Amino acid sequence: MRQACQSLFLCEVTLHLSYLRPETAQGHFLNFSRLLEYNNGRIPFASAQIGRSFRNEISPRAGLLRVREFTMAEIEHYVDPENKNHERFDEVRDVEIVLLDRHVQEGGSSETKRMKVGDAVDQGTIANQTLGYFVARIHQFLLKIGIDAQRLRFRQHMANEMAHYAADCIVGMRRFRIRRGGRSVLVVRIGLLMICRFIVRGRGIL
Repeated sequence: MRQACQSLFLCEVTLHLSYLRPETAQGHFLNFSRLLEYNNGRIPFASAQIGRSFRNEISPRAGLLRVREFTMAEIEHYVDPENKNHERFDEVRDVEIVLLDRHVQEGGSSETKRMKVGDAVDQGTIANQTLGYFVARIHQFLLKIGIDAQRLRFRQHMANEMAHYAADCIVGMRRFRIRRGGRSVLVVRIGLLMICRFIVRGRGIL
């Protein structure tokens, strides 16, 4: 157990070994039955929270942007596994994004392509309308807060990178140029969007 959790912070404050949480998502899932009940048993719905999480996998010696304690804001959007369409998808169908899809990466290339979200969903590149909708909305949000469109792209995770519960996973990436010792350092990851395959049965979640 200790070896399996070596990336987490070990806490020996009780008689049993404990580890500080690496994600805030547990709070959503532990309370799923109650959240579903609050929504009168209907899906889709979403929950959001802000909280602290801790990771020991990032060295704090490499720069100020790398820390061990995080304040994370997270939204979980729950969908019917039999119907992942989104009622407002047509509003964002024509939004264009720069996408690096998994098939290109598996072929050993890093060439991106510009395409409309609607086309990406229709072609099966993006798994479903709900994921496509939120990819487009995040793209619009990042542009609105001042992210340079020329430095923004979305990278789709390959199958061996995704969590076991993920149907698809796409990361928004923005390039930053930081001068350090005469070299340019590329810092990328700024956001994560994931659609999970949840099966709702009664008041439970599997």
